[in-house]
Amino acid sequence: MSTTKALSGLRPSRRRGGAPNGSGMNEYPIASGTTPAFFNGDIVSQSGGYIVALVTITQKAIGVFTGCRYVENGEPKWSNYWTAGLSATDAQAMVVDDPNATFEIQADASVSIGDMNGGFNFNVTLGSGSTVTGRSGFGLEAGTRTTASAMLRPVAVINEPGNDINDAAERAFPKLEVRIARHYDAFVCAGTSAPPAG
Repeated sequence: MSTTKALSGLRPSRRRGGAPNGSGMNEYPIASGTTPAFFNGDIVSQSGGYIVALVTITQKAIGVFTGCRYVENGEPKWSNYWTAGLSATDAQAMVVDDPNATFEIQADASVSIGDMNGGFNFNVTLGSGSTVTGRSGFGLEAGTRTTASAMLRPVAVINEPGNDINDAAERAFPKLEVRIARHYDAFVCAGTSAPPAG
């Protein structure tokens, strides 16, 4: 329910424009020993061609991490999260990287219907994930609403019981549908061949 704060990252919802969730997922390499950890539902970035955790709100995103596979001591393994500093070979991250994908996420405080006008962006909380469930601790940081650049842009309120944004009690920690506004592909420029920094 949206009266309880239980941040658990971003969950794929659909493709913007009404198409159902087609996952739009691809594999990206993770360098052995990468730190810090990242979890299912975390927004991730790239550095030197490898997937890395999002550690600042100004980084650009490649997408949302949903799990990984790797070889450790000769044994293939799969996990909901990447362990910080893990020594592994053939490590691959599964990332929902479609720039038109939308995601469900819970806000860390109250959001009003006025925040849904299409002109506001929000930062993401960089909460720690759970090594028990593998789930993210990310949420939409409600107090950061801005018309300037930020990581997330609300698209809609999740239509489910107990999540009525027009009800003061139910909008305490609402669940929203968002898109990633600071996606790498949102910064593509025909006149530039180098990838964006960060």
